[in-house]
Amino acid sequence: MARITIEDCMEQVPNRFHLVRMASIRAKQLKKGARPLLTSDENKEVVMSLREIAAGLVKPGDSAPPADALAALNSPAEMAPVEPDEVVPVTSDAASETPPPDE
Repeated sequence: MARITIEDCMEQVPNRFHLVRMASIRAKQLKKGARPLLTSDENKEVVMSLREIAAGLVKPGDSAPPADALAALNSPAEMAPVEPDEVVPVTSDAASETPPPDE
């Protein structure tokens, strides 16, 4: 099968940064078990997502994945709650203050 290039996809999505974001989201969907929109010769998820974009099957403005799917893409470290005793108030002279000692 012929190689896929960014230029092939740029005809469908003129913004390179938007293209990368779209391909990333679609590749993660495929990795989690979403059905490919094209027949595949065992392409990796990133290649398949770029092929789908180049074919016009995934377009800018398509509906976003459900919120729970987006939450699953975030790492657990980013989602961890912050305990109130870990929060240090910020004041205008906070740079000159030393942090409280650990107990």
